[in-house]
Amino acid sequence: MALIRSDRLMSNLRRRFGVAAPKLSVKTHWSWKVKASIAAVAITAFGWLYYSGFDAGRLFAGFNVSKIEEERKKMVAELATLREENEKFRKERIDLANSAQMAEGAKDVLSKQVLSLQAENTRLKEETSFFEKLLGSTTAGKNGLTIQRLQAEREGVDLYRFRALVVQGTNDSQFKGRMQITAQLVGANEKRITMNLPEEQTDLQPTLALDFKAYQRVEGTFKVPAGAQLKTLNVRIVQGNAKEPKAQQSLQL
Repeated sequence: MALIRSDRLMSNLRRRFGVAAPKLSVKTHWSWKVKASIAAVAITAFGWLYYSGFDAGRLFAGFNVSKIEEERKKMVAELATLREENEKFRKERIDLANSAQMAEGAKDVLSKQVLSLQAENTRLKEETSFFEKLLGSTTAGKNGLTIQRLQAEREGVDLYRFRALVVQGTNDSQFKGRMQITAQLVGANEKRITMNLPEEQTDLQPTLALDFKAYQRVEGTFKVPAGAQLKTLNVRIVQGNAKEPKAQQSLQL
């Protein structure tokens, strides 16, 4: 029994330390600080290689960051220029629109003035023709003072405008007097209204005053109750302090 144990022990020793024994290796032990430093250097080197390779790959693929940034700045500058031009064109358009409106307004004013002058010219022609006939008439001097071209028309809700031409014929003396107007109206409730002017509207006294030698044109406005309709306008010419009229004329509307 002891002999067997001795054989086994010798056999184990030969396997472990003999020619057939496994090779003995010696390993160096590194501390964790050294390992951490080596790892940090390795990671840094790997990162540099990665980004360098990434940039190189973009360059090889035709993607240049600096060129793209330069083009972006150029596009931003062009956009700013276009915005400035757009704002300039917008202001010019507004100015042109305002000028066009002013020109249109001036055109309307001139058109109204032309129409007014045409109407005035027509009226003067008619009056000239009338005076030519009057002066050429043998009975004009006999008729003495006359009222011609009596007119009345509404202007607004509570206003009427009247016109008349007072002619003295061939008398060479200066005529001084006044015009008296009686207006017959119908109110909104069908009520009859009588107005005597200038007694009821004293602001008409200067308008109705007469001082002429051959003729005088009389034109003015008088107020009426709102909605009232003028039916009859009776005009009388009174000289000095006389009570009896020298001439009179009625207008039916």
